[in-house]
Amino acid sequence: MKFKNFAAITLTIGILLGLLIYWREGEARDQVSLYHVLLWQIGIWLPWIIGFKVLDNIIKRKDKASFPLIFGTCLLLVGLHFGWFFFLSSNFSPYIGQYGCRFGVYRYFFIFWTLIDIALVWFIVDKLKGVENEEMPPPLLFELTRGGNKHFCEPAQIKLLAAENYYTKLYTTEGVFVMRKSLKSFQDALPPDMFKKIHRSTIINVNYVSELARGKDKGLEVIMKDGTRRKVSRNYVKEIKNIFKNRTY
Repeated sequence: MKFKNFAAITLTIGILLGLLIYWREGEARDQVSLYHVLLWQIGIWLPWIIGFKVLDNIIKRKDKASFPLIFGTCLLLVGLHFGWFFFLSSNFSPYIGQYGCRFGVYRYFFIFWTLIDIALVWFIVDKLKGVENEEMPPPLLFELTRGGNKHFCEPAQIKLLAAENYYTKLYTTEGVFVMRKSLKSFQDALPPDMFKKIHRSTIINVNYVSELARGKDKGLEVIMKDGTRRKVSRNYVKEIKNIFKNRTY
């Protein structure tokens, strides 16, 4: 689920609840404006947008997204929302001072808030978990041919790809393969966190790089673990340096 979609859902909840409350408390309509009620309700539910971002970040961190952490975070968010609800209603509710109203709300409000909070927690976690599962790509294999034989190669086995005219030469752990496909077609299919373009005709697997060195023309070169040297185009120098800066300890 996208952030903007959830923001729209939250806004809709605030508006609908505002309209229902304004209709339900008909006796106070001559003292309360619909505009004030809607602003109050939207303000109450806006913190759930922050809650969505918090849960999204936790679930994306698979190494730390344990059930107790997610459940505890949900309880914390519900508690914080109730605190915000009391603060905002006690100070800005249009129903402050009305008969049978405490803290700017009527008793039945608490039932609605509790049920909607529980529903939001379930909805957010369910949707985010669903998106996480959908985003898991299926295992990827490249069918490469050589000498009339077919070889099936995983991305991790590819060390380097180089464009040569209408062909792409793949340097793999199983040897060199020449395929009549464009370099871009391979780039679109390969995992972007593992494979980086360093030249218009060259893509490297960063896991097979052993060194960044200065070339003969004082430009940057990549030295692969097998000793192969490849020039880094000036347009990619900064990106390549940053990649290895972030990967090293």
